[in-house]
Amino acid sequence: MFREQAERLGIAFERLPAVDAATIRNQHGDLTSYEIACFESHRLAWRSLVESGEPWLAVFEDDVWLAPPLAALLAMSDFPANVDLIKLETFAEPVRISPRALSFQGFALHRLQTLHWGSAGYILSRHAAIRLLARTEGFRHPVDMLVFDPEGRVSRQMRIMQVMPALCIQEHLAASIQARPTMLPSLIDHSLIEPVREPGRPGARVKIRRELRRIGTHFVQAPTRLRKALRPSRLLVVPFLES
Repeated sequence: MFREQAERLGIAFERLPAVDAATIRNQHGDLTSYEIACFESHRLAWRSLVESGEPWLAVFEDDVWLAPPLAALLAMSDFPANVDLIKLETFAEPVRISPRALSFQGFALHRLQTLHWGSAGYILSRHAAIRLLARTEGFRHPVDMLVFDPEGRVSRQMRIMQVMPALCIQEHLAASIQARPTMLPSLIDHSLIEPVREPGRPGARVKIRRELRRIGTHFVQAPTRLRKALRPSRLLVVPFLES
């Protein structure tokens, strides 16, 4: 799907081999084999950027639906120096972004303030790739949950921008919005795919430790939560630019 669209829009690209879910043997938390393979495929892309020495890389999953103006953005020779990640996608769910936008060559980039699901299309810097590789060794959550959560451990202190409107969307989400059958259903569906193995249930002591840790974290983060509650923000569903 991506190849046909990219060729039609005149976007030059290199196809990287994805990790096959059937080859997954190691467990990562409760992730399914497809989620693990997806994450490992993204890590391969990040590693290729680091090894290439290039300053930026645009990453797309195969089941992505592209907006034609994306070609103009990808034709840029460079991106803002103070930006680590540019999320090109919308997951069609509410997120918070900064009200003020950074104008870049006719595109509006807003600072992402809350988790925005999806990893179907984004641009990252070489610095961000180095940091993500170091911080996702032994990952236990889906790639989008770690990369596009500006308040999480992995991406905290990274400058993640959301392009407005979004220039790509996962095809099955576009089909849902447009009330049409999907051409390529997502392979990552928790209701249909079983984990590699069923993890044992945590014992009472583990549950108590988790709860104490959660309560402690809540109090430690209280000043941060208050500061974030007072900062200017916009709550919205990032629209997809369909034409």
